[in-house]
Amino acid sequence: MRTHRRRASTLDLIVSESVRFIKAHEPPEGYFVAFSGGKDSIVSLELTRMAGVKHQSFYSCSGIEPPEVVRFIREHYPDVRFLYPQMSFFDGIRKKFPPLRTKRWCCDYLRKYPARNIPLKHRIMGIRAEESNSRAERPWIERNRREGTVVYKPIFLWKEWTIWEFIEEHDLPYPSLYDEGWDRVGCVVCPFICSSNMKLIERNRKRWPGMYRAFEHAVREWFDTRKAQGVRFREETAGEYLQNWYRGIG
Repeated sequence: MRTHRRRASTLDLIVSESVRFIKAHEPPEGYFVAFSGGKDSIVSLELTRMAGVKHQSFYSCSGIEPPEVVRFIREHYPDVRFLYPQMSFFDGIRKKFPPLRTKRWCCDYLRKYPARNIPLKHRIMGIRAEESNSRAERPWIERNRREGTVVYKPIFLWKEWTIWEFIEEHDLPYPSLYDEGWDRVGCVVCPFICSSNMKLIERNRKRWPGMYRAFEHAVREWFDTRKAQGVRFREETAGEYLQNWYRGIG
């Protein structure tokens, strides 16, 4: 584990603040705790348990996450309820298009929509400001009036060192991928890991070749079908399209 030692008192204060935050907003029906199997959701769920509030935890299974993570959740978090999308990632590509950074339909269809029918509208999520500027600009408590949900972020101001320190201090299990060099354990195929050097793409494709074969097959079917329908592409072939997609060109 990659840990960064700090004075215990500092972590204790941070933990106490997060637990108070969870207790202060506890809804009568209990929280919906979003669980992904990643380090942030592990900490968020443990904090919720420490707060002693009513809650249920849910995992939106996209079908393209590392199998190691799915096994980890089933083994160490058997109480987490699995939610499944109505449309698979690969069918979504055939019906829509390969997801892009600016057009990530997959996040909605695979992660958000499966949770829509869960009546618990007060939701705890392991979102941290440190992860991106756009996340840092959003509030600790976020209301979605259209869906009627309220999102609470108890670890919003936590740094990565506090996450790992907390996991170590409480002896919490976590996916072994973190010890193998992965910084995130989300979807295996994702436009956010696309780049000109294709380093992360090649790493993931080597680890999970079957997932990438299925992805490339779906993209080729989509590309050839759209081209036959008269859609004009910058690329001449599906192979060229895939190479540009992997490099973040799209």
